[in-house]
Amino acid sequence: MENKGQKRINFIAIDNCIEILREKGTKDNSCDGMLCYETNVIFVELKDSKLRNASDFIKKAALQLRTTIEYFRENYNSANYNIKSAYIANKKTIHRNYIERMERFETETGCILRIENRIRIPSSPKF
Repeated sequence: MENKGQKRINFIAIDNCIEILREKGTKDNSCDGMLCYETNVIFVELKDSKLRNASDFIKKAALQLRTTIEYFRENYNSANYNIKSAYIANKKTIHRNYIERMERFETETGCILRIENRIRIPSSPKF
């Protein structure tokens, strides 16, 4: 994680800590957690995947993020937060361009999707 502004960040674990249930009561997939600072929330899905099948893990990770963001908005006072971004972070650098997938994610969730190997916390108020 890159935090040049040295902001105080809280990590809230979600996966295996907070149950997100489907309509029929079965457990739904969720992202690993969220980073909270000031009034901002960043949803995070961490992956340790080989890059030859990057499209598969990115598709699954985006679904986990989408599910968690929807649950958060439906069950918490999300008006108190600026939900600005979601990260799919893989330990290896992803060289392929996923602009179309990122744009579709933003249109559907209102959150900017970043597919990178490093999570960046902006040092200025502007994101």
